[in-house]
Amino acid sequence: MEVDAIIRRRNGEWIAVEIKLGGRAAVEAAAASLTKLRDDRIDPAKVGAPRRLVVVTATGFAYERTDGVAVVPITALGP
Repeated sequence: MEVDAIIRRRNGEWIAVEIKLGGRAAVEAAAASLTKLRDDRIDPAKVGAPRRLVVVTATGFAYERTDGVAVVPITALGP
């Protein structure tokens, strides 16, 4: 399991981010890592549930998977 970044707001909300430049297999592996973090590695009573799990990709469209993981191309994050 790996996570590239945890971004936390002052109010305690947080997201976990995986950055993958590869194709579908890389996105699948990243999503599996993020859902493992959410389901097995954290105690929501202590740190709260993640507000969002995100895989940032090099290209493509933004969408949300059925497991709740958002897949977002890097071009959607800025101008």
